[in-house]
Amino acid sequence: MSQENGKHRAVRVMTLPGGRRLGFAEYGDPKGKPLFYFHGWPSSRLSGEKYDVLGKKLRLRIVSPDRPGFGLSDYQEGRTLMSWPEDISVLADVLKIQKFSVLGVSGGGPYAAATAYKLPKRVVKAGIVVGLAPTWLPHILDGMFPAFIFGWILYRTVPWTSLPASIGAKLQTQFGSVLNMHHLLFGAKSDKKLLDDPRVQAVLRRDTLEAFRSGFRGPARDLVLYTHDWGFDPNDIRVPTNLWYGDDDKNVSILMGKYYAKKIQGSKLTVYPGEGHLISRTHANDILKTFVSWYERPD
Repeated sequence: MSQENGKHRAVRVMTLPGGRRLGFAEYGDPKGKPLFYFHGWPSSRLSGEKYDVLGKKLRLRIVSPDRPGFGLSDYQEGRTLMSWPEDISVLADVLKIQKFSVLGVSGGGPYAAATAYKLPKRVVKAGIVVGLAPTWLPHILDGMFPAFIFGWILYRTVPWTSLPASIGAKLQTQFGSVLNMHHLLFGAKSDKKLLDDPRVQAVLRRDTLEAFRSGFRGPARDLVLYTHDWGFDPNDIRVPTNLWYGDDDKNVSILMGKYYAKKIQGSKLTVYPGEGHLISRTHANDILKTFVSWYERPD
Protein backbone atom coordinates (compact mmCIF):
# COMPACT_ATOMS: atom_id res chain seq x y z
CA MET A 1 0.00 0.00 0.00
CA SER A 2 1.42 3.38 -1.00
CA GLN A 3 0.92 6.48 1.11
CA GLU A 4 1.25 10.25 0.67
CA ASN A 5 0.91 12.52 3.67
CA GLY A 6 -0.91 15.82 3.21
CA LYS A 7 -1.53 18.75 5.51
CA HIS A 8 -4.70 17.31 7.03
CA ARG A 9 -4.90 13.88 5.52
CA ALA A 10 -3.11 10.62 4.84
CA VAL A 11 -3.71 9.70 1.22
CA ARG A 12 -3.26 6.04 0.38
CA VAL A 13 -3.66 3.72 -2.57
CA MET A 14 -4.25 0.03 -1.93
CA THR A 15 -4.34 -2.84 -4.40
CA LEU A 16 -7.49 -4.94 -4.35
CA PRO A 17 -7.63 -8.63 -5.27
CA GLY A 18 -7.28 -8.76 -9.04
CA GLY A 19 -4.89 -5.80 -9.17
CA ARG A 20 -7.33 -2.86 -9.24
CA ARG A 21 -6.21 0.16 -7.20
CA LEU A 22 -8.44 1.92 -4.66
CA GLY A 23 -7.55 5.40 -3.44
CA PHE A 24 -8.69 6.79 -0.11
CA ALA A 25 -7.90 9.42 2.50
CA GLU A 26 -8.29 9.47 6.27
CA TYR A 27 -9.49 12.41 8.35
CA GLY A 28 -10.36 13.09 11.95
CA ASP A 29 -8.90 11.05 14.82
CA PRO A 30 -6.83 8.07 13.60
CA LYS A 31 -7.67 6.27 16.86
CA GLY A 32 -11.35 7.21 16.83
CA LYS A 33 -14.48 5.24 16.02
CA PRO A 34 -14.48 4.32 12.30
CA LEU A 35 -16.83 6.05 9.88
CA PHE A 36 -16.64 5.36 6.14
CA TYR A 37 -17.62 8.47 4.18
CA PHE A 38 -18.96 8.10 0.61
CA HIS A 39 -18.60 11.19 -1.56
CA GLY A 40 -21.21 12.72 -3.83
CA TRP A 41 -21.28 13.29 -7.59
CA PRO A 42 -19.02 14.49 -9.08
CA SER A 43 -16.68 14.43 -6.12
CA SER A 44 -13.79 12.53 -4.58
CA ARG A 45 -12.11 11.37 -1.38
CA LEU A 46 -11.11 15.01 -0.77
CA SER A 47 -14.67 15.95 0.20
CA GLY A 48 -14.13 14.14 3.51
CA GLU A 49 -11.69 16.85 4.50
CA LYS A 50 -14.57 19.11 5.54
CA TYR A 51 -15.02 16.80 8.53
CA ASP A 52 -11.35 16.65 9.55
CA VAL A 53 -11.39 19.14 12.44
CA LEU A 54 -14.79 18.04 13.69
CA GLY A 55 -13.77 14.39 13.38
CA LYS A 56 -10.81 15.05 15.68
CA LYS A 57 -13.05 16.80 18.19
CA LEU A 58 -15.63 14.00 18.19
CA ARG A 59 -12.99 11.26 18.03
CA LEU A 60 -14.17 9.80 14.74
CA ARG A 61 -11.82 8.11 12.29
CA ILE A 62 -13.18 9.12 8.88
CA VAL A 63 -12.15 6.93 5.95
CA SER A 64 -13.01 8.55 2.63
CA PRO A 65 -12.50 6.36 -0.48
CA ASP A 66 -12.66 7.28 -4.16
CA ARG A 67 -15.20 5.20 -6.06
CA PRO A 68 -13.84 3.23 -9.05
CA GLY A 69 -12.89 5.60 -11.86
CA PHE A 70 -12.79 8.63 -9.53
CA GLY A 71 -9.66 10.30 -8.18
CA LEU A 72 -6.95 7.74 -7.47
CA SER A 73 -9.17 4.67 -7.95
CA ASP A 74 -8.97 2.58 -11.12
CA TYR A 75 -12.00 2.19 -13.33
CA GLN A 76 -13.92 -1.06 -12.82
CA GLU A 77 -15.53 -2.75 -15.81
CA GLY A 78 -19.09 -3.86 -15.23
CA ARG A 79 -19.36 -2.09 -11.88
CA THR A 80 -22.71 -2.09 -10.07
CA LEU A 81 -23.91 -0.54 -6.83
CA MET A 82 -23.56 -3.93 -5.22
CA SER A 83 -19.87 -4.08 -6.17
CA TRP A 84 -19.06 -1.25 -3.78
CA PRO A 85 -19.64 -3.08 -0.46
CA GLU A 86 -17.10 -5.68 -1.60
CA ASP A 87 -14.44 -2.98 -1.97
CA ILE A 88 -15.34 -1.51 1.42
CA SER A 89 -15.13 -4.91 3.08
CA VAL A 90 -11.62 -5.45 1.72
CA LEU A 91 -10.57 -1.92 2.66
CA ALA A 92 -11.88 -2.38 6.20
CA ASP A 93 -9.96 -5.66 6.51
CA VAL A 94 -6.72 -4.00 5.38
CA LEU A 95 -7.25 -1.21 7.93
CA LYS A 96 -8.04 -3.83 10.59
CA ILE A 97 -11.52 -2.40 11.14
CA GLN A 98 -14.12 -5.02 12.00
CA LYS A 99 -17.22 -2.88 12.50
CA PHE A 100 -17.93 0.64 11.29
CA SER A 101 -20.56 3.21 10.35
CA VAL A 102 -21.22 4.53 6.85
CA LEU A 103 -22.25 8.01 5.71
CA GLY A 104 -23.23 8.83 2.13
CA VAL A 105 -23.86 12.35 0.85
CA SER A 106 -25.94 13.08 -2.27
CA GLY A 107 -24.65 10.64 -4.93
CA GLY A 108 -22.95 8.71 -2.13
CA GLY A 109 -26.33 7.96 -0.54
CA PRO A 110 -27.12 4.92 -2.70
CA TYR A 111 -23.68 3.50 -1.89
CA ALA A 112 -24.27 3.89 1.85
CA ALA A 113 -27.62 2.13 1.44
CA ALA A 114 -26.03 -0.69 -0.59
CA THR A 115 -23.28 -1.18 2.00
CA ALA A 116 -25.74 -1.23 4.90
CA TYR A 117 -27.83 -3.78 3.03
CA LYS A 118 -24.97 -6.08 2.05
CA LEU A 119 -22.84 -5.86 5.22
CA PRO A 120 -25.37 -5.87 8.09
CA LYS A 121 -22.97 -7.71 10.41
CA ARG A 122 -20.26 -5.08 9.98
CA VAL A 123 -22.17 -1.81 9.58
CA VAL A 124 -23.39 -0.60 12.99
CA LYS A 125 -25.09 2.55 11.70
CA ALA A 126 -25.87 4.19 8.35
CA GLY A 127 -26.42 7.81 7.46
CA ILE A 128 -27.74 9.33 4.25
CA VAL A 129 -27.52 13.09 3.70
CA VAL A 130 -29.55 14.51 0.77
CA GLY A 131 -29.02 11.10 -0.84
CA LEU A 132 -30.39 10.08 -4.21
CA ALA A 133 -33.13 7.48 -4.25
CA PRO A 134 -33.99 5.34 -7.31
CA THR A 135 -34.50 8.05 -9.91
CA TRP A 136 -37.06 6.22 -12.05
CA LEU A 137 -39.79 5.96 -9.42
CA PRO A 138 -43.04 7.87 -10.17
CA HIS A 139 -42.92 11.52 -9.01
CA ILE A 140 -39.66 10.97 -7.07
CA LEU A 141 -38.03 13.82 -9.03
CA ASP A 142 -40.79 16.34 -8.28
CA GLY A 143 -39.39 19.60 -6.93
CA MET A 144 -35.98 19.30 -8.60
CA PHE A 145 -34.59 21.59 -11.30
CA PRO A 146 -36.25 20.78 -14.65
CA ALA A 147 -32.81 20.35 -16.23
CA PHE A 148 -31.88 17.75 -13.62
CA ILE A 149 -35.16 15.91 -14.13
CA PHE A 150 -34.48 15.79 -17.86
CA GLY A 151 -30.96 14.53 -17.20
CA TRP A 152 -32.08 11.61 -15.04
CA ILE A 153 -34.62 10.57 -17.65
CA LEU A 154 -31.96 10.83 -20.35
CA TYR A 155 -29.33 8.75 -18.51
CA ARG A 156 -31.88 5.97 -18.09
CA THR A 157 -33.20 5.96 -21.64
CA VAL A 158 -30.01 6.95 -23.51
CA PRO A 159 -27.13 5.82 -21.23
CA TRP A 160 -24.32 7.07 -23.48
CA THR A 161 -25.34 10.66 -22.67
CA SER A 162 -23.77 10.16 -19.23
CA LEU A 163 -20.31 10.64 -20.77
CA PRO A 164 -20.86 14.12 -22.27
CA ALA A 165 -22.69 15.04 -19.05
CA SER A 166 -19.57 14.15 -17.07
CA ILE A 167 -17.36 16.15 -19.41
CA GLY A 168 -19.74 19.07 -19.03
CA ALA A 169 -19.55 18.81 -15.24
CA LYS A 170 -15.77 19.13 -15.33
CA LEU A 171 -15.92 22.13 -17.66
CA GLN A 172 -18.49 23.79 -15.45
CA THR A 173 -16.21 23.23 -12.44
CA GLN A 174 -13.21 24.72 -14.22
CA PHE A 175 -14.94 27.81 -15.57
CA GLY A 176 -18.26 28.09 -13.73
CA SER A 177 -16.99 30.19 -10.83
CA VAL A 178 -15.94 32.92 -13.26
CA LEU A 179 -19.48 32.98 -14.64
CA ASN A 180 -21.06 32.66 -11.18
CA MET A 181 -22.81 29.50 -12.33
CA HIS A 182 -23.38 28.14 -8.83
CA HIS A 183 -26.40 30.45 -8.69
CA LEU A 184 -27.84 28.44 -11.56
CA LEU A 185 -26.86 24.97 -10.28
CA PHE A 186 -28.08 25.40 -6.70
CA GLY A 187 -31.61 26.63 -6.17
CA ALA A 188 -31.82 27.05 -2.40
CA LYS A 189 -30.98 30.50 -1.03
CA SER A 190 -28.95 28.89 1.75
CA ASP A 191 -26.78 27.07 -0.83
CA LYS A 192 -26.18 30.23 -2.86
CA LYS A 193 -25.21 32.15 0.25
CA LEU A 194 -22.68 29.51 1.26
CA LEU A 195 -21.22 29.34 -2.24
CA ASP A 196 -20.73 33.10 -2.36
CA ASP A 197 -17.75 32.47 -0.08
CA PRO A 198 -14.65 32.19 -2.34
CA ARG A 199 -13.02 29.81 0.15
CA VAL A 200 -15.90 27.36 -0.11
CA GLN A 201 -15.83 27.68 -3.90
CA ALA A 202 -12.11 26.87 -3.94
CA VAL A 203 -12.50 23.78 -1.75
CA LEU A 204 -15.39 22.45 -3.82
CA ARG A 205 -13.51 23.15 -7.06
CA ARG A 206 -10.45 21.20 -5.95
CA ASP A 207 -12.56 18.30 -4.71
CA THR A 208 -14.65 18.12 -7.87
CA LEU A 209 -11.77 18.38 -10.32
CA GLU A 210 -10.06 15.52 -8.47
CA ALA A 211 -13.07 13.35 -9.37
CA PHE A 212 -11.93 13.45 -13.00
CA ARG A 213 -8.25 12.67 -12.39
CA SER A 214 -8.72 9.18 -13.86
CA GLY A 215 -10.96 10.32 -16.70
CA PHE A 216 -14.70 10.46 -17.26
CA ARG A 217 -15.77 6.82 -17.34
CA GLY A 218 -16.14 6.43 -13.57
CA PRO A 219 -18.40 9.48 -13.08
CA ALA A 220 -20.36 8.54 -16.20
CA ARG A 221 -20.92 5.02 -14.86
CA ASP A 222 -22.38 6.47 -11.67
CA LEU A 223 -25.03 8.38 -13.60
CA VAL A 224 -26.16 5.19 -15.32
CA LEU A 225 -26.18 3.17 -12.09
CA TYR A 226 -28.36 5.72 -10.31
CA THR A 227 -31.01 5.36 -13.01
CA HIS A 228 -31.21 1.55 -13.28
CA ASP A 229 -32.12 -1.33 -10.96
CA TRP A 230 -29.94 -1.10 -7.85
CA GLY A 231 -29.88 -4.82 -7.20
CA PHE A 232 -31.47 -4.56 -3.74
CA ASP A 233 -34.55 -3.13 -2.03
CA PRO A 234 -33.92 -0.51 0.70
CA ASN A 235 -36.85 -2.13 2.49
CA ASP A 236 -34.45 -4.97 3.35
CA ILE A 237 -31.95 -2.76 5.18
CA ARG A 238 -31.76 -3.80 8.83
CA VAL A 239 -29.09 -1.35 10.00
CA PRO A 240 -30.11 1.65 12.16
CA THR A 241 -30.31 4.55 9.71
CA ASN A 242 -30.53 8.33 9.96
CA LEU A 243 -31.58 10.58 7.09
CA TRP A 244 -31.02 14.32 6.66
CA TYR A 245 -32.62 16.51 3.97
CA GLY A 246 -33.39 20.17 3.27
CA ASP A 247 -36.91 20.99 2.19
CA ASP A 248 -35.70 23.69 -0.23
CA ASP A 249 -33.28 21.37 -2.04
CA LYS A 250 -33.61 21.64 -5.82
CA ASN A 251 -30.78 19.17 -6.54
CA VAL A 252 -32.23 16.19 -4.67
CA SER A 253 -35.95 16.13 -3.97
CA ILE A 254 -37.17 15.93 -0.37
CA LEU A 255 -39.39 13.12 -1.69
CA MET A 256 -36.25 10.98 -1.86
CA GLY A 257 -35.73 11.36 1.87
CA LYS A 258 -39.35 10.45 2.49
CA TYR A 259 -38.91 7.41 0.25
CA TYR A 260 -36.00 6.12 2.37
CA ALA A 261 -37.86 6.90 5.59
CA LYS A 262 -40.82 4.84 4.43
CA LYS A 263 -38.67 2.00 3.16
CA ILE A 264 -36.06 1.57 5.91
CA GLN A 265 -37.66 0.19 9.04
CA GLY A 266 -36.98 2.32 12.12
CA SER A 267 -35.09 5.03 10.22
CA LYS A 268 -35.17 8.64 11.41
CA LEU A 269 -35.67 11.50 8.96
CA THR A 270 -34.52 15.01 9.90
CA VAL A 271 -35.73 17.82 7.63
CA TYR A 272 -34.19 21.29 7.79
CA PRO A 273 -36.78 23.94 6.79
CA GLY A 274 -35.66 26.47 4.21
CA GLU A 275 -32.36 24.72 3.54
CA GLY A 276 -30.95 23.02 0.49
CA HIS A 277 -28.36 20.62 -0.80
CA LEU A 278 -25.35 21.67 1.27
CA ILE A 279 -26.58 20.69 4.73
CA SER A 280 -23.71 18.20 4.96
CA ARG A 281 -21.60 21.32 5.58
CA THR A 282 -23.96 23.61 7.46
CA HIS A 283 -25.15 20.87 9.83
CA ALA A 284 -21.99 18.77 10.01
CA ASN A 285 -21.94 18.83 13.82
CA ASP A 286 -25.52 17.50 14.10
CA ILE A 287 -24.79 14.76 11.59
CA LEU A 288 -21.49 13.50 12.99
CA LYS A 289 -22.63 13.63 16.61
CA THR A 290 -25.28 11.07 15.70
CA PHE A 291 -22.55 8.52 15.00
CA VAL A 292 -20.76 9.30 18.25
CA SER A 293 -23.93 8.81 20.27
CA TRP A 294 -24.56 5.47 18.58
CA TYR A 295 -21.11 4.16 19.52
CA GLU A 296 -21.69 5.29 23.07
CA ARG A 297 -24.86 3.21 23.41
CA PRO A 298 -24.60 0.25 25.79
CA ASP A 299 -24.56 -3.22 24.22
